[in-house]
Amino acid sequence: MIRAGLLFSILSIFPAIFGWYQNWLGLTPAQEINLAIALLVSFLWITELIPLYVTGFLVLFLELIWLIPGWGPGAPKTITFLSCYFSETILLFLGGFVISSAISFYGLDSTIASFVIKKTKGSAYLLVLSLGMATAFLSCFMNNTATAAMMLGLVSSMMKSLEEGSPLRKSILFMVPFSANLGGIGTPVGTLPNVIGIAYLQEKGFPIGFLEWMAFAFPVFLVSVFALSGILYIVYLKKEKGNSSLHLIGIQDSTNSFPKNKRNLSIFVILVTILGWISSDWHGISNGTVALFPVIVFFGFSLLDLKEFRNLSWDVLILMGGGIALGKAFEETGLAKHFVSLFLLGESSQLSLFLFFSILSLLLSCFLSNTSVANLILPITMGLPGDLILPAAIGATIGASLAMPLPVSTPPNALAFSYGGIRSIEMVKIGGSISIVAWIVFTFLGGFLLHHLQIVDFSQF
Repeated sequence: MIRAGLLFSILSIFPAIFGWYQNWLGLTPAQEINLAIALLVSFLWITELIPLYVTGFLVLFLELIWLIPGWGPGAPKTITFLSCYFSETILLFLGGFVISSAISFYGLDSTIASFVIKKTKGSAYLLVLSLGMATAFLSCFMNNTATAAMMLGLVSSMMKSLEEGSPLRKSILFMVPFSANLGGIGTPVGTLPNVIGIAYLQEKGFPIGFLEWMAFAFPVFLVSVFALSGILYIVYLKKEKGNSSLHLIGIQDSTNSFPKNKRNLSIFVILVTILGWISSDWHGISNGTVALFPVIVFFGFSLLDLKEFRNLSWDVLILMGGGIALGKAFEETGLAKHFVSLFLLGESSQLSLFLFFSILSLLLSCFLSNTSVANLILPITMGLPGDLILPAAIGATIGASLAMPLPVSTPPNALAFSYGGIRSIEMVKIGGSISIVAWIVFTFLGGFLLHHLQIVDFSQF
């Protein structure tokens, strides 16, 4: 793999040094260098030959020492790319990480989950649906993988008492990871593709507010989770008998081990932050600025300590910064527009591009990480004519989170698969089915809401 990586690196950079991309594709010198950097870092993001966050730093390094010097007259200043690593979007996700850390630190996640699950009253279907809804809701604000790990850990004692081939056990192992994947689309901070997509749109002058995003995405994930529960009922839970709630004895509320005043203050800070995000259009304070509130309060008042600060996902923020910086280069050099002119000939409507990019993103995400797909496709959507950018970018962003047919499609999938008792072909069937159903829900329900909220115009195909 290392040899292959070195070979690909040489093959990516070598043509740019000798100007071959200019001759082959009609690029300017800056566009040629941009393409070489994009090919190299895309390969590294896909293969993870080096850590993803290191690739995020590599983007900046190559832009500063190669792209800007090779640009010629009119080259942007270094701050153009440096600012991508501490933008409004980065602050927004930092605030999301702090809230996620607080939810986990004070055991609020297990409290929410156990409360919901204990209301199932012995029904296997209600148990699975409740697990899915709790997982999806938490995944709106927490890392998808962390949410899936927490929820599977929460019911692990119950699963141990079930036979490995039990329909209920299989349903849980499918419901939790798929709901974590679906829940991520519900809010701007739910998953990395959302944040990356919103960052690109903000750069192009298409800001989407927290509440505006939830208005079309939240119903999509809710309907999709219900659809998933229906698929699992038809395939597995019809066969399930007995009182499933007897296995829930191991679920405990862990919030009692913390001082009540700290726990209550944490809940207050989280609610105020979410309210601030939802009402940003009313009070005029940007989401990134609102996100600084939990950072300052949680660490300033010792609700979270230095250890928790160090444990925040700084590597993910650097990865995001690299993706944003790469997209900025696509925009500044005009490479995105050049690719659009090459591959999207003729007139296209908002609806056709919405469908095209959502399908393309979904198909690629079956085999690549959704973050990699977002970083690959979103820069290209930024090269579209002004009114076509928004539907194409939203389609690509959400589409990247809807693919889940394989154990390797998402980390939550791989985590659930590691518990054993489910075969790859079963995951392909269930995961492939919900991927298609979720895309249909997104296309029709999400498209309907996007159009009627006047975010996009789908009046013409």
